[in-house]
Amino acid sequence: MIWSYIKTAIITTLVLFSCQIQGQNYDPLLLRAQASIFPRIILLDQKLSEKTPGKELIIDIITTNQSKHIADELKTSIREKYNDSMENNKLTVNIIEIENLNEIPVATAYIVIEIPEPSFKKIVTHASNHNRIVFSYNYTDFKNNALISLLVKEKTYIYLNKPAIKLYNIKFLPVFYKIIKIIE
Repeated sequence: MIWSYIKTAIITTLVLFSCQIQGQNYDPLLLRAQASIFPRIILLDQKLSEKTPGKELIIDIITTNQSKHIADELKTSIREKYNDSMENNKLTVNIIEIENLNEIPVATAYIVIEIPEPSFKKIVTHASNHNRIVFSYNYTDFKNNALISLLVKEKTYIYLNKPAIKLYNIKFLPVFYKIIKIIE
């Protein structure tokens, strides 16, 4: 009987510890770097003017309910950094929970935070059909055709998914290709 209580206590502790670790997957430094860099990359799209009717940049952060707090932090950081405008464009940042997503709105770019693979692929298909960028928190999402991701170590690295660039049919200004690392 005591062994049963000990086993239950151990399992409960492990579950709580696992939840804490999952909640801390996101590096605050990386989120700040994303908030600063992702909107700037959007400006390097050579056909941006065709994608910004009314001179409005729209960034949709797509997440799950479990990761919404991370999306909120990213949205707040973007708004603080850019004060709702960039290069004479109004900047709008939306958070969309994948659970509530019936139809994907057309945005200027998408930032995807921890969504299931089928939904991720749906976002990529939608974005690539509209020649929009999909940014990802984790460059391991390149297997699902995310286009751009960051990695922060001693330096910040911007990664471009070379196999996916044709899928998106996006051409960036030449300076962009000088500052990125290409994933084959």
